[in-house]
Amino acid sequence: MKQAEKKIIEANLDKEYAGITGVPNFTKAALKLAYGADSAPLSEDRIAVTQTISGTGALRIGGAFLERHYPGAKAIYIPTPSWANHNAVFKDSGLKVEKYRYYNKDTIGLDFDGMVADIKAMPKGSIILLHACAHNPTGVDPTEDQWVKIADAVKAGDHFPFFDMAYQGFASGDTNKDAFALRHFIKEGLYPVLCQSFAKNMVSIAPLKVLLLLTSISGSLRRACWCLLRRLRIGG
Repeated sequence: MKQAEKKIIEANLDKEYAGITGVPNFTKAALKLAYGADSAPLSEDRIAVTQTISGTGALRIGGAFLERHYPGAKAIYIPTPSWANHNAVFKDSGLKVEKYRYYNKDTIGLDFDGMVADIKAMPKGSIILLHACAHNPTGVDPTEDQWVKIADAVKAGDHFPFFDMAYQGFASGDTNKDAFALRHFIKEGLYPVLCQSFAKNMVSIAPLKVLLLLTSISGSLRRACWCLLRRLRIGG
């Protein structure tokens, strides 16, 4: 971190006001970190991105975007338990908050069977919040094999995945490994929303820099999503 801070100081970066959707060089690098250098949506320019203030800001804008534009039910399913702010932020966005099973206090581990059963029982096309890695507050994550089965259940239900990734690199020490769930869902043809936070893993060099990313089917749809995000950012 000290070396990174030194490089930033020596680069003598300007303090110009960032655009409405953020600093392009920063968002481009963050996209690569989350999606991977070989990501098809990235290379095909199918990801709409906006920079926000902290993780709460990204979640709030993501919730408001879905409340305004998602054609299905205005409800989001979050794990039991989940980060304390999830419930309040999504309710404030206008979404109804529902729950699905996640943590088994008896085994001090994942209630995988309960989780998958609840996903399968959700109404078709439901929005589901997923912690990409280092689940908050339990620290319990699915294995890669379990993520594959979770993705299958989400895909079978035609559900809409909403990833919160605040600890990339913290869970395993490997940023690529911690992004497995997100990247696998995309490979399976799903188009998630991602809130990507650097408030923990890069707090010394990128304090409170957070992104909201929308993966789309085509470049033209990405442009439409980006315009809607921009309008939402300026209060339109």
